[in-house]
Amino acid sequence: MGATGRVDRAYALGSSEAEHERLTRQAALLEGITERLFREAGIGAGMRVLDVGCGAGDVAFLVAELVGRDGSVVGIDVDAAVLEVARGRAELLGLRNVTFVHGDLHAPPVDGVFDAVVGRLVLMHVPDPAAALRAVAAHVRPGGVLAFLELDQDPGTRSWSFPEGTSWDEVGRLVIETFARAGAHVRMGRQLWGAFRAAGLPAPAMREEALVGGGPGFPGYGWLVGVARSLSPLMRRLGVADPDQLGLETLAARIRDDVVARDAVVWTPPFVGAHARRSEG
Repeated sequence: MGATGRVDRAYALGSSEAEHERLTRQAALLEGITERLFREAGIGAGMRVLDVGCGAGDVAFLVAELVGRDGSVVGIDVDAAVLEVARGRAELLGLRNVTFVHGDLHAPPVDGVFDAVVGRLVLMHVPDPAAALRAVAAHVRPGGVLAFLELDQDPGTRSWSFPEGTSWDEVGRLVIETFARAGAHVRMGRQLWGAFRAAGLPAPAMREEALVGGGPGFPGYGWLVGVARSLSPLMRRLGVADPDQLGLETLAARIRDDVVARDAVVWTPPFVGAHARRSEG
């Protein structure tokens, strides 16, 4: 539910200041999951890395820490406005090894080859994920790394809480239905295996994690409502729900109170990571 890098399909979450801020808040929640994937994939000191669909820059900043001062990161995105946000944040952070380029991941406007290419919540938004992987893999040296983290949710799932029937479940179903009706690949996590293979890459190693919590302090409440808020224009247009009836301004607090009152535990859809090395031959 995140970055951009798409063609021929509007990014379901839109482009606005509120969405850019949401991406940054989401990045804090997914930082640990993302870092574990990248470390397992072998991304480390001195590498030159391409971050596709970089959004507000959070993945690029994480990778910049992994590659260190002797490494470098290039982020690309089709949203020029979000790249301005990313550049401003990089300057504030004092990062000299990160640059951002406006362009499409299907034809990255970059020079030279990279030791790795990464992306988070990007392939779910492109029409042909295998074609996208094939395009970016062409910019990776033989033996280099490709690592992607994607959402995976069966649209038929009815509950993400125990006991079932919380307002978390209700909002979660609306979010997944909106993504599915918009044409996003909501099973992209599981589809990574086939996409890597169809792109001519080796079968990837894969891992799955989710955020699980409850009680009054779980940050997932705000995360879920933030996604619903960014999706709300599309939710209305596709006839999934009337956002005015959701009461978005107080929805996170109401979900929290419902979960706490039921002493329930809730969880996000799984996030599935996949990584492989480009063949030497």
